[in-house]
Amino acid sequence: MKRIMKKIMIVSGHGNYATGLQNSIELLAGKNDDLYFIDFTANDTDLTLKEKMANVVKENQDSQILFICDILGGTPFKVAAEIANDHDYMEVVAGCNIASILEALFQKETLSISELADFIVYSSKQATIRFQKITNFQVESNQELEEGI
Repeated sequence: MKRIMKKIMIVSGHGNYATGLQNSIELLAGKNDDLYFIDFTANDTDLTLKEKMANVVKENQDSQILFICDILGGTPFKVAAEIANDHDYMEVVAGCNIASILEALFQKETLSISELADFIVYSSKQATIRFQKITNFQVESNQELEEGI
């Protein structure tokens, strides 16, 4: 019988990106033990960041891991990619937004780790829009329709 591995997500980024997202996500969805937040501060180096990430990986050695990084090509992304590169049970994504992280959190049990990585990227793209301003003409036209003219 194949054992289903637990899935965790590690959010990392420059400055207080990760803990800033943590505050927002916990406000919206509550605390979740499968989400970890690792900041890459001015006091860190790539080695100290790798150590922080490796500690979370070690604590969750029987889990599949999705690294969620702020910027493609940044140090958090490079370090996560270096850790994940040789492991089929790890994936790395970058540039995701809060909405996609929340959606992925709720979908993680139904998807494989690679499907989860694809899902969070797709979800980020779908949640990113530009507001289309309503003109006075559109407002007047809509009012006329509502009034039955």
